[in-house]
Amino acid sequence: MKMFERILFFFVLPILAVLLYPPDMLLGGAAVIIVIVLLFIGLGILLMQGRDLALTFSIFVQGMNAIIRLMMFFSNGFTPQGQANAAFVITSLLGLALSVWLLMRLDRSDVRIQMVR
Repeated sequence: MKMFERILFFFVLPILAVLLYPPDMLLGGAAVIIVIVLLFIGLGILLMQGRDLALTFSIFVQGMNAIIRLMMFFSNGFTPQGQANAAFVITSLLGLALSVWLLMRLDRSDVRIQMVR
């Protein structure tokens, strides 16, 4: 795995998967966004060092993100009249797909082998 791929898998994509919401939902929580970004940067550093517990935690966080997005999808994606909130539906589906893909990708053996080195 190249350095670019490691940075992408360990830093950029996990942050994007968790914070992929419409801008109007994120505006009220700027401080929380900073904390989340710092948490994922720390987690990425631990992953680059080859810590198995960090990999387990990263996989857990992506799984929880997928579950939470599924739970929030219908209650926030559609009004009681049945009209879709297009921004939320699109970002939610993209975040869900990215989280599930990262969940499966981080659990592969080539990622674990690269962490040992």
